This record gives sequence, structure tokens and C-alpha cells, in this order.
Amino acid sequence: MKKNYLLIALFLIALIPAAWGQVDKGLELFLLENFDEAKKVFEQTSTSQPDIAYYYLGEIALQKENTEEAMAYYQKGIAADEDAVFCQIGVNKLSLKSNPTEFKKSMQGIAKKNRKKAPVLVAVAQAYRYNDMHKEASGALSSARSADKTYPYIYLFEGYWMEKQGNTGGAATQYEQAINFDPNCAVAYVKNSLAYSSVLPSAATNTLKIGLEANPGNELITKYLARNYYRNGFYELAINEYSTLLQQGKLSPEDERNYAASLYFSDRFEEALQALSTILAKEPDHPVMNRLMMYTQNELQNYEEAIAAGEHFFELRSDDEEFKPLKTDFTKLAEAYMAVGSVDKAIEMYKGAVKVDPEETALFKEIASTLARADRTIEAIEFYQGYIDATQSTEPEDFLQLGSYNYQIAGKLARKANAAKKAIEAEETVEVNLELLNDSLAQFAGKAVEAFTKITDLMPDSYLGYYWRANANTLLDQDLSKGLANSDYQKMIEILIADEEGNNLNKLIEAYRYFAIYYLYQYDSSDSKADKNQSIEYAKKVLELSPDDATATQIVEGLQQ
Repeated sequence: MKKNYLLIALFLIALIPAAWGQVDKGLELFLLENFDEAKKVFEQTSTSQPDIAYYYLGEIALQKENTEEAMAYYQKGIAADEDAVFCQIGVNKLSLKSNPTEFKKSMQGIAKKNRKKAPVLVAVAQAYRYNDMHKEASGALSSARSADKTYPYIYLFEGYWMEKQGNTGGAATQYEQAINFDPNCAVAYVKNSLAYSSVLPSAATNTLKIGLEANPGNELITKYLARNYYRNGFYELAINEYSTLLQQGKLSPEDERNYAASLYFSDRFEEALQALSTILAKEPDHPVMNRLMMYTQNELQNYEEAIAAGEHFFELRSDDEEFKPLKTDFTKLAEAYMAVGSVDKAIEMYKGAVKVDPEETALFKEIASTLARADRTIEAIEFYQGYIDATQSTEPEDFLQLGSYNYQIAGKLARKANAAKKAIEAEETVEVNLELLNDSLAQFAGKAVEAFTKITDLMPDSYLGYYWRANANTLLDQDLSKGLANSDYQKMIEILIADEEGNNLNKLIEAYRYFAIYYLYQYDSSDSKADKNQSIEYAKKVLELSPDDATATQIVEGLQQ
């Protein structure tokens, strides 16, 4: 039943002299369902135009399903004007709702007395609609067309009902008819554009442009053109229209917010900051504007201010409210935290980001890269592993990156362990637990080996996985006593030798050098001539490819003496 109430607005405009600007404004607000603002306007005009004002105040009350309040307004209109035909229609549609026969009889009487007054006949049709008498409503509309087929609000009425029935195209046709009969009817252009807005945005825009050509400087059409541009992402055009409205007066709260957002999305951050500051001075707890303030301050590199706005935004949020946090809310605040060195807080925000939008798997990679650059590689590993788990990745480069992160941590731990070992051997005081260091080293190196093994599984004919797995195993066998990297380097040599184009010779040299050193270490402990000869042989292989290699030269010269 609620959908009926708006329609009553459509019959009155032709009765109102142009000088009644406030009434016109109230009607526009009512037609566009801005009922709170419409109520203020009609309260101001209730003395000069009691029939119209109290009728609309009653209709606004019906929007909130408050029939008692609506009846009281209608009766005030009748008390102030004994000829208040519109308020009489309002009273009858409520008081006779339970008696369809008497209600129909009353409407027929009013229609007969006003058979040449299309607005009154449209009001009668609206009353029929309210009481679910649709056949009678259609008859009243037919009478209205007979009385004055050029009256535009007949077509606005029909178009509204077509919209409610899902016939957007038919509604648009009716609104176009209203425009044809009255090119100065600003509401008709707006209603027509709204009918098109969701299905054909360009048509909605063109309708409003045509409306401005017919009504130069019209504030209502300009406002909806600005909103249409904003809604469809044409932010510079929206700014132009809003600038025109600002010259005419203040913007509504909705349009202030649209204007500020348009400035932000147009990269006009200083202007956006000014607009947002004005809004938040009046509405300090508006969630979306606090969000936009955080984004704007972030872009301006005012990171402390961005953090203040972001933290306030998260204080305002609630999972039960309309404004739930977005992925970018978390990432923007994380960026600000990172900029001021609050990495732990940033990590918590990043965790929130991937939780709120787990389908955005690329975010895991982005966060991992950011944390790795901040030397928080352990946390980077966590996020990159999250990406692989979420996507069930089989891409070699993903396992190369994951393995590299683990290898970096293992390398740092190996250096710390070696330094601690030397300090202990020198009988110096150390503040680290060497056993725990070695356990952590084994853990991260093992994870690196696991990741690089995945590459060898996926790309068995590429040297890449073998090379990196050999490096990781070397961290677990730094004196080369176990030869953990031997098989990988040997496989790598086979693959590189088979490469007829001779790519990656530096990696082949590195593999030969590894074996030269490996057998040198073996010779030092075993004094085996075979180990000595193997070391010399591999060192010479290095020198064949890199004659100036210092390590290979020293091995050959030292062992051949």
C-alpha cells in the first residue's frame, strides 16, 4: 500500500502559480521522495496555501504509515479552507476505506463536480489506487485526459505505476509524453532520467542535458545531472555541475558528499581535503566521510592524520550497520602505519584485509612484497603461503618466490649461528641460544628446500629448481661434509651442458666451483688422491669458462705443488 502514497503528488503542480516557488520546491521534493525536506517546505506554506500544504503533510505522514497523523493534517486543511477539495479527497480515502461503495460514491461526486479539472481527477485516481480500486483509478485517469490531455502529470502518474510493475520502458515513454506537453516541467526530466539510470545511463544523461537546454540554470535538473555523472564515474563532469550549484547556494548533505568524493576520485586531493573538513565539522561520525578522509590524507602523505581518520572510522564501524569495512579500508590504514614505522599495526590491518576479501587473492602477494621490503620477511612468508593455499597454485614462479623468502631468512640465521659459534670458540659471551638458532635455520632452510623441490617437480628440465635447492641445502651443510647439494648441482650441470645455446654459463661455473671446493674439503679430511684430483679437475673446468677465476686458480696452484 505504501507505494500508492507518492503518486498523489502528480496532480497539483498545474494548479500552482509560478510565483509560489516554495510550493514548487516542496512538490519536487515530494515527487523525488525526499520527504523530510518536503515536510519542512509544506509546513512553511501551510498558512498561505492550506489545502495544498496540509494535503502533502498528510501524504508524508502516510509514507510512515501514520494514518491518524495524516487524517489530522487533512482535517486541518478543511478547517482552514472549506473548499479544500484535495484534503477532502484525503479524508474520504481514509474514512471510507472500509466501505468501498460509499467511498466510490464520494469520489464519483467529486469527479462530477470537477470534470473539467484534470488535477482533481488525477487526485481521485490516486485515492482509488490507495484503496486498491485499480479499475476505477484507470477510469478517473481517462476522465483526466478528456479534461486536459496536455496536463503532464497524467503521464507522470502512469509512468510511476509502470515503473512499479517493472515496465521501465513504458514508464520512460510516459515521462517523455509529460515532457512533450510541458518542456518546462523539470520533474519530468528527472523522473525520466531516473527510469533510465539503471538500464541505460547514457540516455539518462542525455535526458537531463535536454532538460537544462529547455530550462537553463534549473537547480533541480543540474543537481540530478551532477548525481548522474557521479554515479557513473564521470567525476570531473560532476564537479563542474556541483560548482554551478555552489554558486547558486549550498549543496544538500548528499551532494556535499558526492562533491567531496568526486574531488578525491579526480586526484584533486587538496580540494577534497577542504570539502571533507567542512562535512566532518558538521558530521564528525559519518563513516564514509571518515573513510574518504583517511584515503585523502594518505594520498597527501599526511600519515598521522590518515591514521587518526582511519582509527576513528574503525571505531564507528559495526558488522550490523550498513557501512562495513572494505578491503581498501584496511590496506589504506596499513599503508599509513607502514609509513610511520608501525609495522605490527600494519600487519594487523593486512590480516583484516585478506579476511574481509578472501577472493582477492592477488592481495596476498602485494602484502608479502610490501612486508619483504620492510624486512619483515617472516610475515611475508605467511602471506605468500596464504596466496598459494588460496589459489592452489602450480606456477613455478610462486614456489620460487616462497622458497626465496625462506632462503633469505635461513641465510640470516646461518650468519648469526656462525658468528655465535665463533664467539663461543673464542670464549666470548654470547646472548643467543645457538641450539635454537640452528633449529630455526633448519626449519626455514627445510621450507626453502620444500618449495624449490616443487619447482623441480613442475619443471624437471630446468636448472632453476635444482640450483636453488642446492643453495638451500648448502645452508644445512656449510662445511660440505654431507654433500647435501651434490645431486642437485650434478643435475644442474647435466641440464646446462645440454643447452646448445650456452645460456647461464655463470651458473655452470658456479656448479663447477662448488665441486672444486667440495672435493678440496674432502681432500683436507681424507688426504685421498682421488679427492685431490677431482678438485683439480673441477677447478680447471671453471678456468676453461672463466680464466681469471681467483678461487679456481688458487685451488689448481695449491694442489699441483
